[in-house]
Amino acid sequence: MTSLLLRPLPVALALLLSSAGLALAGGNGVTEASSGPVTAVQDETPLFGGRVIVHIPSMPENMCYPIENSGVTRRMQYECHETLLLKDWNTTLWVPSVARAWHIEDMVVLKDDAPEVPGEVEVRVYRSQEDRELVPRRAVYGKANEAGTEVSPGSPMSDLPEEVSIPASSIDRVERGCVFTFKLRDDVKWQESRVYEGEDLAKTRGQMVDAEDVRFSWDIYNNPAVKCDEKRFNFEAIPGCKVLDKHTIRFFGASQSAFALDALADSMTLMASHIYNLSDPDCPDYSASATMAAQAEHINVNDHNKLWVGVGPYQVTTHDQQYVEAQRFVDEAGKPAYFDAANRPGYVDTIRWRYIPDDQAAMVAIENEELDFFARVKPEDYFGPRTNSDEFKKNFNKGYFYLGQYGFVCWNMHDPKLSDIVVRKAIAHSFDSQGYLANQYKGLGRQITGPVPFDSDGYPKDAPALAYDPDLALEMLEDAGWYDHDGNGIADKDGVELEIEFLYPSGNDASKILGRTLQDSVKPLGIKINLASLEWATFLQRMKQREFDSVNLAWIPPLESDPEQLWHSKLGKADALNTSNNAGVVDPEVDRLIVAIQREVDRDKRMELWKTFHQYIYNEVQPYLFGYNVPIKFAASKRIHGIEHSPIDPGYMIREWYFTDPSVPGTRPALTKM
Repeated sequence: MTSLLLRPLPVALALLLSSAGLALAGGNGVTEASSGPVTAVQDETPLFGGRVIVHIPSMPENMCYPIENSGVTRRMQYECHETLLLKDWNTTLWVPSVARAWHIEDMVVLKDDAPEVPGEVEVRVYRSQEDRELVPRRAVYGKANEAGTEVSPGSPMSDLPEEVSIPASSIDRVERGCVFTFKLRDDVKWQESRVYEGEDLAKTRGQMVDAEDVRFSWDIYNNPAVKCDEKRFNFEAIPGCKVLDKHTIRFFGASQSAFALDALADSMTLMASHIYNLSDPDCPDYSASATMAAQAEHINVNDHNKLWVGVGPYQVTTHDQQYVEAQRFVDEAGKPAYFDAANRPGYVDTIRWRYIPDDQAAMVAIENEELDFFARVKPEDYFGPRTNSDEFKKNFNKGYFYLGQYGFVCWNMHDPKLSDIVVRKAIAHSFDSQGYLANQYKGLGRQITGPVPFDSDGYPKDAPALAYDPDLALEMLEDAGWYDHDGNGIADKDGVELEIEFLYPSGNDASKILGRTLQDSVKPLGIKINLASLEWATFLQRMKQREFDSVNLAWIPPLESDPEQLWHSKLGKADALNTSNNAGVVDPEVDRLIVAIQREVDRDKRMELWKTFHQYIYNEVQPYLFGYNVPIKFAASKRIHGIEHSPIDPGYMIREWYFTDPSVPGTRPALTKM
């Protein structure tokens, strides 16, 4: 069997359940590697067909990733949809997907009084590096020399007739790598609607992906009423788009950016214009007079958000409160209709993601063979007799792997008692991080000292964590005026008591353990922590509305992604809700470093900026009680083969899993009809 190792690297971050809930693993059935995939089961001749059931700890509202910032949604999209480009698991280089080719060009911004230059266009760019207001300017794009005085066509579709010379006196500035042209495949077919019926269904059947779909997918972020605020920032720096022909589209960036290609190639979820675009005559809900508000509503509440119409090898057929199920995407004759079926078809016919919010119940489900894969095995189960019995080993493999995620307790910095960094740092000094790591994770985890993923070259490995020093913590609070003025046992200042609510998702015992440990740690400081367990939807709503003192979360970032989403001041202001800046960080120096990182196209220099950013967030902001990067521990049915690991979330590719036992219902030796 040829191992297929392509998988999109996610650009936008996605929310994961509780840091503590992802704790620990060991090494039976899997061999850990420092990089590249890890194979849990030896490859044998694969069969096609059958069904796998994978556990999910939360049920996202829908599958429309632009408006559903859920790690679970993103993971399901990996199997049911595709993006313009993919990143190779081993090289992390971009490779074709829906786009078969792409070109990147420079932009030479002209002064307002510059003489006309052949091939110039009008674009919207930032007024300056410091002033991020978009203004219309004249520009020439192509392959520019260092000074920008010589520009040649950088793609076959260039507006330049030939190489042009530009006087240095006419040049305002040169922006590198900010014009992107994509040439789409002409054989990518949209899946069939499972919402429309009769003539409406017939109108959507057989539609092919074209440049208008891509243009519409970009344009939704320009509609302020579309509920995509957590993703919108990715596209603010890409204000221009031009459809060149049915299968060619060009984007213009507002300035050079280290992350613009990532946003277009992967973060931009491709949306079916004939399903979502009210201005598309092929849409059954077509309206020539549709307003932006009506268009946004059509996206926000569309029934297809659950029964997603994508272009991947699997199509969502069921989305209810118990599970999401996707079946192989086939044509009318029952043959695979996925455009890359010759290379990446997927082996099983059906993938079911089953929602079980309680980890203990999920563990019982896999023991009862109601699940095939469960990646939240608890420490006491992983290392104890439950998974080391002969009966368990007969039916299941277990193993562990690392991802880039890190857990944390997020502080609401707009809360009066937590707006003081002294309080946040004192709590960090009072928490025995190394002791907790040893007790809960058996020492396998790695303590995190900031927001950059541990395995990134931008992570400063030599940066020390805040020391465990309860005496120092108490001294810091007292010096800052936080002590028990009224004798009720709780420290206070200016009438504000240090009583903190700790929110976590219900059913997550590991989060409860973390909360109780934190309670005990800060009690000698006069800080009272109250644990509050909430059902996932309520937990998520309160988190997004910043209606909390503290919440237990985890991020699952790629090795590098635009820091604006999490940390920019415009997303952290008190009235900026439904963003990923949950802590409410508002800091000019953070903003300055974000812009510097975004504009630095030299990777080595950017990594140094990341280290500075990482340490500033940790030492001067301390918005989180940063936790650990710990291995994911899993249990998998021995019937499943082909489980491989990558450090890219979710760490595995379900379409690569297969059965070898012909007694498994629905299996067969060839990929033919279902």
